Amino acid sequence: MKSINISIDVEPDLYGGKFEGITKGLDKFIGILNKYNIKATLFVTAEILDKYPKIFQNLKKQGYEIGLHGYKHERFDELDLKEKKELLKKSVKIYKNVLKENPKGFRAPQHSIDNETLTLLEDYNFKYDSSTIPWNFHHIFLPQIKIKFDYNFKKMKIHKMNNLYEIPITSFILPFSALTIRFLPFFIFKIYIRFVNLFKNKIFFMHSWDFIKLKKSRLYNRCPLKEFLKRFDYMLNYFNKNNEFKTIESMCLYD
Repeated sequence: MKSINISIDVEPDLYGGKFEGITKGLDKFIGILNKYNIKATLFVTAEILDKYPKIFQNLKKQGYEIGLHGYKHERFDELDLKEKKELLKKSVKIYKNVLKENPKGFRAPQHSIDNETLTLLEDYNFKYDSSTIPWNFHHIFLPQIKIKFDYNFKKMKIHKMNNLYEIPITSFILPFSALTIRFLPFFIFKIYIRFVNLFKNKIFFMHSWDFIKLKKSRLYNRCPLKEFLKRFDYMLNYFNKNNEFKTIESMCLYD
């Protein structure tokens, strides 16, 4: 059976760095998932884990998967090796203090993964990384978004590098993401998800701030919160008919 994962990067809000995406947005996110009995994967910055431990302890008890998303949402490809080591060490310590286990999954903030960071993830016994978006052409439409692009077809599938799985975010010209939900006209979006459904394993990603009002964002004004929630619900309903929803860890184990 085909499978799909819903992942959300839990980080400071866009435009201002507040935390309304956590205090207000996550409830909206979880509410829609509960409608379809879906357990998602949350990649959370260590700073937010430390600030709101009970939220993520409760989600873990409910069956949600919690991965790390850096410390304060810093780009790892702009740090030197010493800085990477220090931030990962600090982040892992916070994760273990809050959730009482070792972190297994990692997503680099802004998809800024590099080979040094991958090696460090292995050193800290992470099981997988989910930072890459192969065959993603959205830089043509949004050149201000700084992401490395990889056009290797083999890397579009789940693959193993030494002792670490790489779980690429699904992309079909545009990334399978909340950004695409908002960017495309609704009738094209409906066609897009039917093409995405051709993939055996699918990884969808979004952000905690996707579930709050962001009036400074042109993309938000194009697709306000109410319309976005409608489209997200439509997408879940569509995939619920012919896919199994999984955490990323279960995709690693059973792919």
